[in-house]
Amino acid sequence: SGLIAAVLVVLCGCATPSSPDLAAERAALHARMEGAVAAEAAFNVPEALTYWAEDGIVQPAGSPQIEGKDAIRELYSQYFESGLVREFSGSSSHMEMSAGGDLAYEYGVNRMVLAGEDGDLLDMGKYLAIWKKIDGEWMIAALSFTSDAAEPSPISG
Repeated sequence: SGLIAAVLVVLCGCATPSSPDLAAERAALHARMEGAVAAEAAFNVPEALTYWAEDGIVQPAGSPQIEGKDAIRELYSQYFESGLVREFSGSSSHMEMSAGGDLAYEYGVNRMVLAGEDGDLLDMGKYLAIWKKIDGEWMIAALSFTSDAAEPSPISG
């Protein structure tokens, strides 16, 4: 009976999933967060899309929610390839990860310089992103962003 107990302990131990290495997951997620912002800052739409889940959701400021990579591609093209956005930067202020190491959220601030009819405009805002581990890779599942002001401010030159 001692042998049976030992075998059961070994079998139960093999079937129990190990706890995720949260420090490693946080580091991997931080790298993905930085990569996504770098791709957006470079207006690199194909690279930026590699950070998105296929069924990703975006809630842009002043616009209806969009869903899926094709709609996100259109949004990026509208912002980055049209000349509307001249500069973009984002900075994460805080990130939280689930105990399971497969779901996280971050929030932060963003800064955009927009092309205006009478000169460039500054739009400061904030965002909330939800990241999900899909097939071993951290992907953006949802993003919501808003401006801090009712409308962008003229940049005095």
